[in-house]
Amino acid sequence: MPKIVDHEQRRWELVRAVWTVIRERGVQGASVRAVARQAGWSPSSVQYYFSTQAELLLFALKAISEAADLRLAAPDLPSDPRDRALTQLELLLPTEPDSHVATEIWVAFLSLVRIDPQAGELNTEAHARLTHLCRELLEAMADAGQIAPGADLDLETRLLQALFDGIALHAVTVPDQMPPTLVRRLLEHHLARLRLSG
Repeated sequence: MPKIVDHEQRRWELVRAVWTVIRERGVQGASVRAVARQAGWSPSSVQYYFSTQAELLLFALKAISEAADLRLAAPDLPSDPRDRALTQLELLLPTEPDSHVATEIWVAFLSLVRIDPQAGELNTEAHARLTHLCRELLEAMADAGQIAPGADLDLETRLLQALFDGIALHAVTVPDQMPPTLVRRLLEHHLARLRLSG
């Protein structure tokens, strides 16, 4: 009887291998051969899924976005809009091992954004999705009276996104200065400040 291959499981094995190699060797070190060695596969098995390094790297970027979507789909999100905003932003920021690895890799991939059109397109899509999420969270807070009347939600959306990006960058480049406890305090402070803005 032929062996049944779980392609989804094997795909995520590759994700983990790609992430590990990039963390240890950087984006340029993530060759098909290096990923195959890390995954315990033959190079030809990896090439069954990806014929080039560029395909493999773009796959890893997409997997990061998928993992973020899974975290955001948590079934037990708070009902209070400000608490929900805090929780969802924390789920995406590098406050636990998986999101920390994902953010480290995203930072490493930023070097490709200016030179690889597909990487640039993927980054633009991720940026737009984060903008949409920030706007959605702030609109829910505004509807609940948790943002001062007259606040410019377009400006507040951009400010929240800039804060998010800055926290993410600091959390992976100077982690001792941006531990998870400080990430939460900064988010709490900013979201509470919105009651007074306008």
